[in-house]
Amino acid sequence: MSALPFEGSGLQILAAWREAGRIPGFASLLGFDVAEFSKGEARLECPVVANHANLMAGVHGGVMAGLLDAVTGCALLTLLDATQRFATTDMQVRYIRAAPISTQRLTAEARIVHHGRTLAVAECTLFSENGIHARGTAGLMIMSRKKV
Repeated sequence: MSALPFEGSGLQILAAWREAGRIPGFASLLGFDVAEFSKGEARLECPVVANHANLMAGVHGGVMAGLLDAVTGCALLTLLDATQRFATTDMQVRYIRAAPISTQRLTAEARIVHHGRTLAVAECTLFSENGIHARGTAGLMIMSRKKV
């Protein structure tokens, strides 16, 4: 299996990941998939599996927070060119409703509500067939990509 790209514009990277059917790294470990994206917005999906369970037979909050972090990053990625990269600086998650481990699929949506030269802010929502499970915001720092 060839490595998934981290080069090119954000839109090119997301298109390659969606075509491959997976996102590399930590997101791949948890099973996140790119469902849709457009300028300043993204939607990721995650089929729920038994390994996502917490001790109360629900989806672990870390899985939910990871999905929200990934979707806010993907939303920003849609606005970046090949010379830029980003890092999450902070994230606030409000858990609203537990997601039972029997949940079929989690979906996270994010949109960029502020895009400055060095800072972006995203709002996000996580839901399933059982309703809304969490909402959040994330701050993302925009930097120049260093040649390796």
